[in-house]
Amino acid sequence: MNTFVMLLVGFIWYQFIAMFGLSIGLHRKFAHKQFETSKWFEVFALYLAMLAGSRSPLGWVGAHRIHHRHSDTEEDPHSPKHKGFWNVLINNWRVKQIPRHYVRDLYKNPRIMFFHKHWLKLHIATAVVTLLISVPLFIIFVLSPLVLGFVSYGIFNALGHDEGKPTYNWLIGILSAGEGHHDVHHANPGQVQLSKYDFAGLVAKKLFT
Repeated sequence: MNTFVMLLVGFIWYQFIAMFGLSIGLHRKFAHKQFETSKWFEVFALYLAMLAGSRSPLGWVGAHRIHHRHSDTEEDPHSPKHKGFWNVLINNWRVKQIPRHYVRDLYKNPRIMFFHKHWLKLHIATAVVTLLISVPLFIIFVLSPLVLGFVSYGIFNALGHDEGKPTYNWLIGILSAGEGHHDVHHANPGQVQLSKYDFAGLVAKKLFT
């Protein structure tokens, strides 16, 4: 397969993951409980988010809820103002231990707990299977979303807040299926669609609200 085509398909695949796994799944459904979905969609979203390097959904959602509770303070786990722009950009913001009260509701969800316990084994198994089938499939299906996810997390958290407050950033919008209006999100975390260019929000609104 042509290298350019392979990378392009990998980016398109990542956009699909960013929309359904990260934005609609982890962020809107689990972190902010904006709407309800079927159990099958939960599994689908959790698997996609795992491919983007989200690791444990408990950790991802917990860190995000702490971020909203303590936004742009010293307790914010990924505040560029307090943690340092470069530390946040290289993804050095994960919370080592999430206080249980931030994710108490998630402990009641067996699908969340399954991925919390088995995400690494599932990710490795996916990588091995795709690599055995073909190297291009591995690069597109596993490697591309993992790398782009790592880069996107850093960019989102480093550029989503400017001078101690949430802001708009067009690059975040591209990498997150439309969530560029981080300022609007912080002003109203329950708002499903942040702008007319928030494609993930539009899809979530059509499917689940």
